[in-house]
Amino acid sequence: MDKIKKWFKNNKKKSIIISIVAIATILLIIFTISVISFLMPNTRKSVYGDRCEITKKNPVEKDRKSKISDFLKDYKGMDISTFEVKCNLIDVVVKVDDSTSISKVKKMGKKMLGVFSKDELKYYDIQLIVYSNKESSEAYPIIGTHHKEINGNSNDDFVW
Repeated sequence: MDKIKKWFKNNKKKSIIISIVAIATILLIIFTISVISFLMPNTRKSVYGDRCEITKKNPVEKDRKSKISDFLKDYKGMDISTFEVKCNLIDVVVKVDDSTSISKVKKMGKKMLGVFSKDELKYYDIQLIVYSNKESSEAYPIIGTHHKEINGNSNDDFVW
């Protein structure tokens, strides 16, 4: 400790400069951290807020994807690609043949709502995304959405 005090006494200009640089560096680090925390979202909080609490109490059945897959076996040229639950949204992605008409897809969508339970229709929005094997298809992709029941009232079909 005595050596440090002695060095500071002998090198006053250097010690002042080193102190200023150290303080400036600390302030710069604090400023950078505060700017980054202001610009970046807080990842510890849910993106959906508290909307997921009600769906946690009413989870989607684990075999729902297989039930939809079984339901689509009745429809030639249609196959489930993805089934995903995100908070209060159920995404169902269906791959169809390019020759499949849009009216057939819309009829299938309306009947597919019967595969879901009343609780799932009450608490979850359902999004049906339909795409074709061909990239150059003019008719596809199409997206249909079914909004959850609000005050016991829901539409009985997808909005395309």
